[in-house]
Amino acid sequence: MKLVFVRHGESVANAEGWLQGHAEFWLSEEGRAQSHRLRERFQKEDFHPTHIYSSPQQRTSETARIVASYWPVPIVYWDDLKEYDIGIFSKLTWDEICAKYLEVAQEFQKSRDWGIVEGAEPLSSRHNRARRVIDAVIERHANDDAVLMFTHGGILQFMLSAPERTWEVPVRNIAVFDFTLDLERWLLYGGYLQNNFLGRVVHFNDASHLT
Repeated sequence: MKLVFVRHGESVANAEGWLQGHAEFWLSEEGRAQSHRLRERFQKEDFHPTHIYSSPQQRTSETARIVASYWPVPIVYWDDLKEYDIGIFSKLTWDEICAKYLEVAQEFQKSRDWGIVEGAEPLSSRHNRARRVIDAVIERHANDDAVLMFTHGGILQFMLSAPERTWEVPVRNIAVFDFTLDLERWLLYGGYLQNNFLGRVVHFNDASHLT
């Protein structure tokens, strides 16, 4: 199976420095241009997904519609692909956060503990959503499928991480993460868990189409 993740293009909030989470923003003009460049890249690579999934949030669904306009494949909107909720930080710049919630902002800068941010989605919930996505993809699809997913930089880090530890990845706008998996042997144990021929990283955080 070919599994490709794409972060949405630059949003208005990205361009102007607002934190987003569940807040809704459309793509900026640059974000739309980025999405067109990715569509051109996929055309040149002769990539034809059999299934397309997207977060229903505006910035991601708009990215998906632009990129996927090349293919006669319906986009399936999936809530688990949404960005995680950042609570009271949502729709504010960092300067505005410091002005409104100084003590919380100072502690958050030290600890990066989302548990102190009112309304933020717990880490366990983010982890569980990410695992549901990966498990569902493996269960629903076959080796000859090519699955394309449009999502967000924050939740994508949980999808990319091992179960024991979540690694911070500075995901670029419109970046591509491209993997191949041998699903027929993917769920086997023993030596299969260490067999790197069963899974290959083709592209990781690749935004070369922007240059």
